[in-house]
Amino acid sequence: MTTPNPFGIRIARLVVLGLFLAGLGVSNALAQTDDFNDGNDTGWTRYDPLSTFAGPSTFSFPSGGYRIQSAASPNPGLLGPGRAGSVRNDQSYSDFAIVFDLVDWNNTQDQAFGALARVSQLGLGTTDGYAFTYSTDGSIDISRINDEAPTGLGSAAITLSTANDYRFVFTSIGSVLVGQVFNLADLSTPLATANGVDATFASGVSGLVVFDNSPTGTGATDATFDNYFATVPEPSTVGLLLVGGVGFFFAAARRRSRSSQPTSS
Repeated sequence: MTTPNPFGIRIARLVVLGLFLAGLGVSNALAQTDDFNDGNDTGWTRYDPLSTFAGPSTFSFPSGGYRIQSAASPNPGLLGPGRAGSVRNDQSYSDFAIVFDLVDWNNTQDQAFGALARVSQLGLGTTDGYAFTYSTDGSIDISRINDEAPTGLGSAAITLSTANDYRFVFTSIGSVLVGQVFNLADLSTPLATANGVDATFASGVSGLVVFDNSPTGTGATDATFDNYFATVPEPSTVGLLLVGGVGFFFAAARRRSRSSQPTSS
């Protein structure tokens, strides 16, 4: 989030991050972070499978966030719905913990957005891995993705308000997948939890995704993320992530203006 003194905040975040990683028992080499305050996505690989057919998706950085927008698919039956995303190819994970903040989205669009994990073969009709997403229909969902086709593994009903910011935590050790969402104002208690078990994909890269969830597959997508964090969790400390202990990281984050996106209550 934006601050009056970003340099000082970044120094504080680095100190807190070092303590946090030490507490998790992981190496800095096995962790990735990005608060997007530098106004770019250097280090990320953009996922834009319909760019040749629908025009390029839009990746922008309003108020230090990471906004991903995709256009409507020109042929949902042949190409699938509109979708876009971005992954970090610099680290592959087996067990993983992925954390990000959801700070803006267009609530008038029937869409879903969230995290990708254990991803491989990224591309049109080839992407494999797992996803933990929020659907504006009113649920959080864990899915297995085979050649870009999702299969539901677990879900929980919840409707998020555009008046709030939220922290998502997606973790896995072995075949057990757990996704939780917290109100950023209260990281002590999850608002909802989705659980899944699947051993299809053993490892891969991680990132962020948005996709059209409309019945016709002809909608657009628009969501803004912030404070991305991925690491390898120790079994004894996964619970810390799940109860919001990661709230100590990016502790200086505060709400951004939502004037850049249309919303509804």
